[in-house]
Amino acid sequence: MDIIEKFLRKVSYKFPKGYPDINDEQDISLIENLLSNLGVDFKFDSLIFEITDRQISKNTKLAIDYIIKNTDKGFKTQSDTQRLGNPNKVSSDDFKVIINKLFNPEDIQIHGPRSGPNPSGKFDMYEFDTKLFDRVRIILSGGGNAGEQYEAEFFKMAKELAGEPNESLPKNLQTLYSKLGIDNTKLSSDDIQSFRAGDTKRSLNPEGPQDIGKTISDLDITYNGKTYYISLKNKQGSGIYSGANIPWIYEKDGKIIYDSSKSNSSPSNKLLFKIFNIDSEKIAKGLNDYVNKTGGTTDWENININTDLFKNLLASSLGFGYYYVKESGKGDVKVIPLLTAKDALDAVGTIKNTQIKYPSKDTKQVTIKIDTESEIFGPSQYNLTVRNTSGKVLPLSLRISKIK
Repeated sequence: MDIIEKFLRKVSYKFPKGYPDINDEQDISLIENLLSNLGVDFKFDSLIFEITDRQISKNTKLAIDYIIKNTDKGFKTQSDTQRLGNPNKVSSDDFKVIINKLFNPEDIQIHGPRSGPNPSGKFDMYEFDTKLFDRVRIILSGGGNAGEQYEAEFFKMAKELAGEPNESLPKNLQTLYSKLGIDNTKLSSDDIQSFRAGDTKRSLNPEGPQDIGKTISDLDITYNGKTYYISLKNKQGSGIYSGANIPWIYEKDGKIIYDSSKSNSSPSNKLLFKIFNIDSEKIAKGLNDYVNKTGGTTDWENININTDLFKNLLASSLGFGYYYVKESGKGDVKVIPLLTAKDALDAVGTIKNTQIKYPSKDTKQVTIKIDTESEIFGPSQYNLTVRNTSGKVLPLSLRISKIK
Protein backbone atom coordinates (compact mmCIF):
# COMPACT_ATOMS: atom_id res chain seq x y z
CA MET A 1 0.00 0.00 0.00
CA ASP A 2 2.93 2.36 0.71
CA ILE A 3 4.12 2.01 -2.90
CA ILE A 4 0.66 2.76 -4.29
CA GLU A 5 0.27 5.75 -1.99
CA LYS A 6 3.63 7.20 -3.03
CA PHE A 7 2.76 6.70 -6.67
CA LEU A 8 -0.64 8.39 -6.34
CA ARG A 9 0.90 11.36 -4.51
CA LYS A 10 3.53 11.71 -7.24
CA VAL A 11 1.01 11.78 -10.11
CA SER A 12 -1.84 13.62 -8.34
CA TYR A 13 -1.18 16.81 -10.33
CA LYS A 14 -2.21 15.00 -13.51
CA PHE A 15 -5.84 14.80 -12.39
CA PRO A 16 -8.30 17.71 -12.77
CA LYS A 17 -9.32 17.57 -9.10
CA GLY A 18 -5.81 17.04 -7.77
CA TYR A 19 -6.55 13.39 -6.97
CA PRO A 20 -8.00 10.36 -8.83
CA ASP A 21 -11.79 10.34 -8.70
CA ILE A 22 -13.06 6.75 -8.66
CA ASN A 23 -16.33 7.93 -10.16
CA ASP A 24 -14.60 9.44 -13.19
CA GLU A 25 -13.85 6.99 -16.00
CA GLN A 26 -11.12 9.24 -17.39
CA ASP A 27 -9.33 9.27 -14.02
CA ILE A 28 -9.55 5.48 -13.70
CA SER A 29 -8.29 5.05 -17.27
CA LEU A 30 -5.40 7.45 -16.61
CA ILE A 31 -4.31 5.51 -13.51
CA GLU A 32 -4.34 2.23 -15.43
CA ASN A 33 -2.40 3.75 -18.34
CA LEU A 34 0.22 5.34 -16.08
CA LEU A 35 0.86 2.08 -14.24
CA SER A 36 0.74 0.07 -17.44
CA ASN A 37 3.55 2.22 -18.80
CA LEU A 38 5.55 1.16 -15.74
CA GLY A 39 4.81 -2.51 -16.38
CA VAL A 40 2.31 -2.78 -13.52
CA ASP A 41 -0.97 -4.64 -13.93
CA PHE A 42 -3.35 -2.37 -12.03
CA LYS A 43 -7.02 -3.10 -11.35
CA PHE A 44 -9.79 -0.76 -10.23
CA ASP A 45 -10.11 -2.53 -6.87
CA SER A 46 -6.61 -1.31 -5.97
CA LEU A 47 -8.04 2.19 -5.51
CA ILE A 48 -9.40 1.25 -2.10
CA PHE A 49 -6.39 2.95 -0.47
CA GLU A 50 -7.14 6.27 -2.14
CA ILE A 51 -10.71 6.16 -0.81
CA THR A 52 -9.38 5.69 2.72
CA ASP A 53 -6.82 8.46 2.28
CA ARG A 54 -9.50 10.90 1.14
CA GLN A 55 -11.67 10.01 4.11
CA ILE A 56 -8.76 10.63 6.48
CA SER A 57 -8.32 14.07 4.91
CA LYS A 58 -11.97 14.86 5.63
CA ASN A 59 -11.59 13.59 9.20
CA THR A 60 -8.49 15.74 9.66
CA LYS A 61 -10.28 18.91 8.60
CA LEU A 62 -13.01 18.27 11.19
CA ALA A 63 -10.44 17.52 13.89
CA ILE A 64 -8.50 20.72 13.15
CA ASP A 65 -11.66 22.83 13.43
CA TYR A 66 -12.40 21.08 16.74
CA ILE A 67 -8.90 21.83 18.10
CA ILE A 68 -9.13 25.52 17.16
CA LYS A 69 -12.55 25.90 18.79
CA ASN A 70 -11.54 24.12 22.00
CA THR A 71 -8.11 25.64 22.70
CA ASP A 72 -6.78 29.16 23.27
CA LYS A 73 -3.34 28.61 21.71
CA GLY A 74 -3.94 30.76 18.63
CA PHE A 75 -4.03 27.85 16.15
CA LYS A 76 -5.31 28.70 12.66
CA THR A 77 -6.72 26.86 9.67
CA GLN A 78 -4.65 26.93 6.48
CA SER A 79 -5.36 26.42 2.79
CA ASP A 80 -4.06 22.84 3.06
CA THR A 81 -6.78 21.21 5.17
CA GLN A 82 -4.26 18.78 6.75
CA ARG A 83 -2.19 21.66 8.19
CA LEU A 84 -2.79 23.33 11.53
CA GLY A 85 -1.23 26.81 11.63
CA ASN A 86 0.87 27.29 14.75
CA PRO A 87 1.82 31.02 14.90
CA ASN A 88 2.51 30.91 18.65
CA LYS A 89 4.99 28.03 18.21
CA VAL A 90 3.33 25.52 20.52
CA SER A 91 5.94 22.79 21.13
CA SER A 92 5.54 19.18 20.04
CA ASP A 93 5.25 18.01 23.64
CA ASP A 94 2.56 20.61 24.40
CA PHE A 95 0.70 19.69 21.22
CA LYS A 96 0.66 16.05 22.26
CA VAL A 97 -0.80 17.12 25.61
CA ILE A 98 -3.56 18.97 23.73
CA ILE A 99 -4.27 15.92 21.56
CA ASN A 100 -4.49 13.65 24.60
CA LYS A 101 -6.78 16.06 26.43
CA LEU A 102 -9.19 16.56 23.52
CA PHE A 103 -9.19 13.10 21.94
CA ASN A 104 -7.60 10.64 24.41
CA PRO A 105 -6.13 8.42 21.66
CA GLU A 106 -4.45 5.13 22.50
CA ASP A 107 -1.37 6.14 20.57
CA ILE A 108 0.05 9.13 18.66
CA GLN A 109 2.33 8.31 15.74
CA ILE A 110 4.62 11.14 14.59
CA HIS A 111 5.82 11.10 10.99
CA GLY A 112 8.85 13.27 10.30
CA PRO A 113 9.16 15.41 7.14
CA ARG A 114 8.60 13.35 3.99
CA SER A 115 8.22 10.10 5.91
CA GLY A 116 5.25 7.73 5.71
CA PRO A 117 2.12 9.63 4.63
CA ASN A 118 3.63 13.05 5.48
CA PRO A 119 4.10 15.16 2.31
CA SER A 120 5.66 18.12 4.17
CA GLY A 121 9.37 18.64 3.73
CA LYS A 122 9.63 20.70 6.93
CA PHE A 123 6.97 19.85 9.53
CA ASP A 124 5.94 16.76 11.50
CA MET A 125 2.64 14.96 10.98
CA TYR A 126 0.65 13.63 13.97
CA GLU A 127 -1.44 10.53 13.18
CA PHE A 128 -3.90 9.06 15.68
CA ASP A 129 -7.36 7.53 15.99
CA THR A 130 -10.24 9.40 17.62
CA LYS A 131 -13.73 8.41 18.72
CA LEU A 132 -15.12 11.65 17.29
CA PHE A 133 -13.55 11.65 13.82
CA ASP A 134 -11.86 8.23 13.38
CA ARG A 135 -8.28 8.41 12.05
CA VAL A 136 -6.70 11.84 11.46
CA ARG A 137 -3.33 13.10 10.23
CA ILE A 138 -2.43 16.63 11.27
CA ILE A 139 0.63 18.53 10.06
CA LEU A 140 1.59 21.07 12.74
CA SER A 141 2.98 23.84 10.55
CA GLY A 142 4.91 26.96 11.44
CA GLY A 143 1.98 29.32 11.57
CA GLY A 144 1.50 30.34 7.98
CA ASN A 145 2.94 33.09 5.88
CA ALA A 146 4.30 36.52 6.81
CA GLY A 147 0.82 37.99 6.67
CA GLU A 148 -0.53 35.51 9.21
CA GLN A 149 2.46 36.12 11.48
CA TYR A 150 1.79 39.87 11.31
CA GLU A 151 -1.82 39.24 12.36
CA ALA A 152 -0.68 37.08 15.29
CA GLU A 153 1.84 39.65 16.52
CA PHE A 154 -0.64 42.53 16.21
CA PHE A 155 -3.29 40.61 18.15
CA LYS A 156 -0.85 39.63 20.89
CA MET A 157 0.36 43.23 21.25
CA ALA A 158 -3.16 44.68 21.44
CA LYS A 159 -4.26 42.11 24.01
CA GLU A 160 -1.20 42.50 26.24
CA LEU A 161 -1.35 46.32 26.21
CA ALA A 162 -5.09 46.63 26.86
CA GLY A 163 -5.69 49.13 29.68
CA GLU A 164 -2.60 51.27 29.03
CA PRO A 165 -2.89 55.00 28.10
CA ASN A 166 -3.14 55.61 24.37
CA GLU A 167 -0.06 57.83 24.32
CA SER A 168 2.08 54.98 25.68
CA LEU A 169 1.06 52.56 22.92
CA PRO A 170 3.09 51.68 19.80
CA LYS A 171 2.40 53.91 16.83
CA ASN A 172 0.26 51.38 14.94
CA LEU A 173 -2.14 50.93 17.87
CA GLN A 174 -2.30 54.68 18.45
CA THR A 175 -3.27 55.22 14.80
CA LEU A 176 -5.92 52.49 14.89
CA TYR A 177 -7.51 53.62 18.15
CA SER A 178 -7.47 57.27 17.07
CA LYS A 179 -9.38 56.33 13.92
CA LEU A 180 -11.89 54.22 15.86
CA GLY A 181 -12.23 56.69 18.75
CA ILE A 182 -11.15 54.12 21.33
CA ASP A 183 -9.73 54.95 24.77
CA ASN A 184 -7.44 52.01 25.46
CA THR A 185 -7.60 52.56 29.24
CA LYS A 186 -11.23 51.38 29.05
CA LEU A 187 -10.29 48.10 27.29
CA SER A 188 -9.48 44.81 28.97
CA SER A 189 -7.77 41.85 27.33
CA ASP A 190 -11.17 40.11 27.15
CA ASP A 191 -12.40 42.90 24.84
CA ILE A 192 -9.87 41.84 22.19
CA GLN A 193 -10.44 38.58 20.34
CA SER A 194 -8.94 37.03 17.25
CA PHE A 195 -8.29 33.91 15.17
CA ARG A 196 -11.82 33.02 14.16
CA ALA A 197 -12.10 29.27 13.68
CA GLY A 198 -14.62 29.20 10.85
CA ASP A 199 -14.25 29.61 7.11
CA THR A 200 -12.90 33.11 6.36
CA LYS A 201 -12.54 32.75 2.60
CA ARG A 202 -13.91 35.57 0.50
CA SER A 203 -16.25 34.80 -2.38
CA LEU A 204 -17.42 36.56 -5.51
CA ASN A 205 -21.05 37.69 -5.64
CA PRO A 206 -22.58 39.03 -8.88
CA GLU A 207 -25.07 40.95 -6.72
CA GLY A 208 -22.25 43.16 -5.43
CA PRO A 209 -20.61 43.74 -2.03
CA GLN A 210 -22.14 42.19 1.09
CA ASP A 211 -21.58 42.71 4.83
CA ILE A 212 -18.75 40.24 5.59
CA GLY A 213 -17.02 42.00 8.48
CA LYS A 214 -17.81 39.36 11.08
CA THR A 215 -16.75 36.57 8.71
CA ILE A 216 -13.34 37.81 7.58
CA SER A 217 -12.25 39.74 10.69
CA ASP A 218 -8.74 39.03 12.03
CA LEU A 219 -9.21 41.17 15.14
CA ASP A 220 -12.45 41.91 17.02
CA ILE A 221 -12.46 44.82 19.48
CA THR A 222 -15.50 45.39 21.70
CA TYR A 223 -15.75 48.96 23.05
CA ASN A 224 -18.71 50.72 24.66
CA GLY A 225 -21.01 47.89 23.63
CA LYS A 226 -19.95 47.94 19.94
CA THR A 227 -17.75 45.40 18.17
CA TYR A 228 -15.25 46.67 15.60
CA TYR A 229 -14.14 44.13 12.98
CA ILE A 230 -10.56 44.57 11.76
CA SER A 231 -8.96 43.00 8.69
CA LEU A 232 -5.16 43.12 9.14
CA LYS A 233 -2.72 43.16 6.23
CA ASN A 234 1.05 43.41 6.15
CA LYS A 235 3.05 45.39 3.58
CA GLN A 236 3.42 42.49 1.12
CA GLY A 237 -0.18 42.71 -0.08
CA SER A 238 -3.37 40.82 0.50
CA GLY A 239 -5.36 37.98 -0.94
CA ILE A 240 -8.78 38.97 -2.23
CA TYR A 241 -10.18 35.76 -3.70
CA SER A 242 -9.15 32.10 -3.90
CA GLY A 243 -11.11 29.91 -6.28
CA ALA A 244 -11.49 26.17 -6.66
CA ASN A 245 -9.44 24.11 -9.10
CA ILE A 246 -10.07 24.70 -12.80
CA PRO A 247 -11.46 21.41 -14.15
CA TRP A 248 -11.32 22.05 -17.90
CA ILE A 249 -7.51 22.13 -18.21
CA TYR A 250 -5.89 18.80 -17.35
CA GLU A 251 -3.48 16.15 -18.62
CA LYS A 252 -4.61 13.35 -20.88
CA ASP A 253 -2.33 10.79 -22.54
CA GLY A 254 0.76 12.76 -21.56
CA LYS A 255 -0.48 16.08 -22.94
CA ILE A 256 -2.18 19.03 -21.24
CA ILE A 257 -5.50 19.73 -22.91
CA TYR A 258 -8.45 22.12 -22.78
CA ASP A 259 -11.78 20.30 -22.48
CA SER A 260 -14.66 22.74 -22.97
CA SER A 261 -17.20 20.13 -21.87
CA LYS A 262 -16.05 20.56 -18.24
CA SER A 263 -16.34 24.36 -18.16
CA ASN A 264 -19.80 24.41 -16.56
CA SER A 265 -18.62 22.58 -13.44
CA SER A 266 -16.97 25.71 -11.98
CA PRO A 267 -19.29 28.71 -12.57
CA SER A 268 -17.18 31.29 -10.69
CA ASN A 269 -14.00 30.43 -12.60
CA LYS A 270 -15.92 30.28 -15.87
CA LEU A 271 -17.32 33.76 -15.22
CA LEU A 272 -13.88 35.23 -14.52
CA PHE A 273 -12.41 33.61 -17.63
CA LYS A 274 -15.24 35.23 -19.61
CA ILE A 275 -14.81 38.65 -17.98
CA PHE A 276 -11.09 38.70 -18.86
CA ASN A 277 -11.40 36.91 -22.21
CA ILE A 278 -8.84 34.34 -21.03
CA ASP A 279 -7.96 31.88 -23.80
CA SER A 280 -7.87 28.36 -22.33
CA GLU A 281 -6.32 26.95 -25.52
CA LYS A 282 -3.38 29.36 -25.07
CA ILE A 283 -3.00 28.21 -21.47
CA ALA A 284 -2.87 24.54 -22.46
CA LYS A 285 -0.37 25.25 -25.26
CA GLY A 286 1.81 27.36 -22.94
CA LEU A 287 1.84 24.69 -20.25
CA ASN A 288 2.87 22.04 -22.78
CA ASP A 289 5.67 24.36 -23.91
CA TYR A 290 6.72 24.77 -20.27
CA VAL A 291 6.77 21.02 -19.62
CA ASN A 292 8.61 20.23 -22.85
CA LYS A 293 10.77 23.41 -22.86
CA THR A 294 9.69 24.20 -26.41
CA GLY A 295 8.35 27.26 -28.23
CA GLY A 296 9.09 30.89 -27.52
CA THR A 297 8.46 33.24 -24.64
CA THR A 298 5.29 35.30 -24.18
CA ASP A 299 4.99 39.05 -23.74
CA TRP A 300 2.48 41.22 -21.92
CA GLU A 301 -0.51 42.07 -24.08
CA ASN A 302 -3.37 44.49 -23.51
CA ILE A 303 -6.83 42.98 -23.11
CA ASN A 304 -10.34 44.40 -23.06
CA ILE A 305 -12.43 43.28 -20.13
CA ASN A 306 -15.96 43.80 -18.86
CA THR A 307 -14.94 46.53 -16.43
CA ASP A 308 -18.38 47.10 -14.87
CA LEU A 309 -18.92 43.43 -14.07
CA PHE A 310 -15.39 42.95 -12.76
CA LYS A 311 -15.63 46.05 -10.57
CA ASN A 312 -18.84 44.70 -9.06
CA LEU A 313 -17.30 41.27 -8.44
CA LEU A 314 -14.09 42.74 -7.02
CA ALA A 315 -16.10 44.99 -4.70
CA SER A 316 -18.03 41.90 -3.57
CA SER A 317 -14.75 40.15 -2.66
CA LEU A 318 -13.71 43.21 -0.61
CA GLY A 319 -17.14 43.37 1.00
CA PHE A 320 -17.89 45.81 3.81
CA GLY A 321 -18.63 46.00 7.52
CA TYR A 322 -15.03 46.22 8.75
CA TYR A 323 -11.87 48.33 8.93
CA TYR A 324 -9.08 47.53 6.49
CA VAL A 325 -5.84 48.04 8.43
CA LYS A 326 -2.59 47.72 6.46
CA GLU A 327 0.99 48.00 7.64
CA SER A 328 2.49 51.18 6.18
CA GLY A 329 6.08 51.07 7.40
CA LYS A 330 7.98 52.42 10.42
CA GLY A 331 5.66 50.60 12.80
CA ASP A 332 2.53 52.42 11.61
CA VAL A 333 -0.67 51.42 9.80
CA LYS A 334 -3.13 52.89 7.35
CA VAL A 335 -6.74 52.54 8.52
CA ILE A 336 -9.45 52.46 5.86
CA PRO A 337 -13.11 52.10 6.87
CA LEU A 338 -15.01 49.77 4.53
CA LEU A 339 -18.34 50.09 6.29
CA THR A 340 -20.86 50.34 3.43
CA ALA A 341 -21.41 48.91 -0.06
CA LYS A 342 -20.45 52.31 -1.50
CA ASP A 343 -17.15 52.16 0.39
CA ALA A 344 -16.37 48.82 -1.26
CA LEU A 345 -17.18 50.12 -4.75
CA ASP A 346 -15.20 53.33 -4.15
CA ALA A 347 -12.27 51.21 -2.93
CA VAL A 348 -12.11 49.43 -6.28
CA GLY A 349 -12.32 52.74 -8.15
CA THR A 350 -11.82 53.08 -11.90
CA ILE A 351 -10.04 50.40 -13.92
CA LYS A 352 -7.36 52.11 -16.02
CA ASN A 353 -5.39 49.33 -17.71
CA THR A 354 -5.38 45.53 -17.95
CA GLN A 355 -2.62 43.28 -19.33
CA ILE A 356 -2.21 39.52 -19.57
CA LYS A 357 0.76 37.17 -19.89
CA TYR A 358 0.26 33.51 -20.83
CA PRO A 359 2.42 30.48 -19.92
CA SER A 360 5.43 29.64 -22.08
CA LYS A 361 8.62 27.62 -21.83
CA ASP A 362 9.79 30.02 -19.09
CA THR A 363 6.65 30.37 -16.97
CA LYS A 364 3.81 28.04 -15.92
CA GLN A 365 1.18 30.57 -14.90
CA VAL A 366 -1.21 33.09 -16.34
CA THR A 367 -0.82 36.57 -14.85
CA ILE A 368 -3.22 39.47 -15.34
CA LYS A 369 -2.37 42.95 -14.06
CA ILE A 370 -5.24 45.33 -13.35
CA ASP A 371 -4.33 48.97 -12.67
CA THR A 372 -6.97 51.09 -10.92
CA GLU A 373 -7.43 54.57 -9.50
CA SER A 374 -9.40 54.63 -6.25
CA GLU A 375 -10.73 57.42 -4.04
CA ILE A 376 -9.97 55.26 -1.01
CA PHE A 377 -6.81 53.29 -1.94
CA GLY A 378 -5.36 55.72 -4.49
CA PRO A 379 -3.39 54.23 -7.44
CA SER A 380 -3.65 50.46 -6.98
CA GLN A 381 -2.85 47.23 -8.75
CA TYR A 382 -4.55 43.84 -8.55
CA ASN A 383 -3.12 40.58 -9.85
CA LEU A 384 -5.22 37.71 -11.13
CA THR A 385 -3.18 34.51 -11.48
CA VAL A 386 -4.04 31.08 -12.84
CA ARG A 387 -1.50 28.59 -11.50
CA ASN A 388 -0.84 25.57 -9.34
CA THR A 389 -0.36 26.77 -5.75
CA SER A 390 1.85 23.83 -4.71
CA GLY A 391 4.71 24.47 -7.13
CA LYS A 392 3.53 21.85 -9.63
CA VAL A 393 1.98 22.35 -13.08
CA LEU A 394 -1.54 21.01 -12.48
CA PRO A 395 -4.24 21.34 -11.27
CA LEU A 396 -4.68 25.06 -11.82
CA SER A 397 -6.58 27.43 -9.56
CA LEU A 398 -7.43 31.12 -9.78
CA ARG A 399 -6.36 33.76 -7.28
CA ILE A 400 -6.91 37.52 -7.03
CA SER A 401 -4.59 39.62 -4.86
CA LYS A 402 -4.14 43.33 -4.17
CA ILE A 403 -0.43 43.95 -4.48
CA LYS A 404 -0.28 47.74 -4.14
